[in-house]
Amino acid sequence: MTANNPILNDAILALSACNIGRFYSERKMHPTEPMELLSPSLIHQTRSQLFYSSAIKKLTAMQPSDYNQNPTIILTALILFAHLESAMGNFQGFYCHVQGMMNLLEGRREREGTGEGTITSLLTSWMQIRYVVWWARAYFSSLDIHQHLPSIPIPISLRKSPETLHERRVRVLSIMCESHRLNFKAVLQHFRHPASNPEESDRDLDAIYADSSFLLAQQAAILDDCLLHLPSSEQPIYLDGATNIHFHSHDAALNYAYYVVARIMQCTGVLQLLHSQSTALQDGREEDLWAQTLVQIAQGIDMQTCVTRNSYTIGFSGLLLAGILRCRILSIGLEIQHWLQTLSDLHPTEEGAFPVYQTLSVVKVINQLRMVGRDVFAVTQPVDDGGGNPKVTAYNSQSIRSLLFHGRYRGRDCLFEECITLGI
Repeated sequence: MTANNPILNDAILALSACNIGRFYSERKMHPTEPMELLSPSLIHQTRSQLFYSSAIKKLTAMQPSDYNQNPTIILTALILFAHLESAMGNFQGFYCHVQGMMNLLEGRREREGTGEGTITSLLTSWMQIRYVVWWARAYFSSLDIHQHLPSIPIPISLRKSPETLHERRVRVLSIMCESHRLNFKAVLQHFRHPASNPEESDRDLDAIYADSSFLLAQQAAILDDCLLHLPSSEQPIYLDGATNIHFHSHDAALNYAYYVVARIMQCTGVLQLLHSQSTALQDGREEDLWAQTLVQIAQGIDMQTCVTRNSYTIGFSGLLLAGILRCRILSIGLEIQHWLQTLSDLHPTEEGAFPVYQTLSVVKVINQLRMVGRDVFAVTQPVDDGGGNPKVTAYNSQSIRSLLFHGRYRGRDCLFEECITLGI
């Protein structure tokens, strides 16, 4: 398609140069912070921006009739743009392209509903990157932003039974993100400023708990159906005497990790604990068992493959952070910390669009608090920064030095919220 479409050629080169630039880091001459020692390759980043600018100019020079004659070309270009903005952590630029996609699809709704092969593949790629950005915005935002994160519905043409691994990935990503949204929204309600009328506040929490439990059960039923039709080539392999869980491919392992995190989020143990302060949070909870499974999957995959293959999907770093916030067993938390430390020693920049050192520093604090009997259920920013600035010369869009840790004193009917400086 690129031979006759210069806009696609420029867009592909822009994304490729961006990917190469972020993979090959270089040491900064005068870093001001330890986490700013490395930056993406300036040469490749510059090339990426030049190709991107050229593609944008070609797009804006098109006439309305061109959009009707070449909708697939325009869709492809916008998806490539969205992938690039996601890699750069540019939320404003990303949502600009999402709006363009929505406008274009609205104008061709009938064809979008037919599920034609090319459009379905493009929409699959587009939806995957939308869930990646949704996840990135959830970590790390303020409590108020987290409470208002939107649900992202799947387009009509992707609601049929998924036929490929990547279609199944989008389906499970939708379940995982929605389950995460429902779970965390219910948990964080307990850390909002109390209403002036305590009885009214209690009634609100009762309603939120009931609604969340019902909706999470619905998501669990959808996940059950997905797992029922999971091909054998994408199912886990349990080797005799091995503690790690293996798969036929890296993509199959990552997909199954999404299933596991969705299960963690569909468990209501933490919700029950916060709703009924007298309830004890026991070891061996379902959340803990699924968190251990997640760790075993991570331990069974190749870390170098994670760095190279997870650029445009949610990686294990983000999944393990979500997992540690829903399990209470210290040994599992320490295994997560060890995995992230090993990844940081191998490739200290980012994995799955997540800054490794930032994730590792947060996990260390969670484990330290757990050692003194304080379980952490959520992490938010004291003041929201809108997602930070584009990652032009850095591997993190946000300069985070402190975060709010929300949790509960173990064995006591008492919640805590503490702002802690990160040891990055």
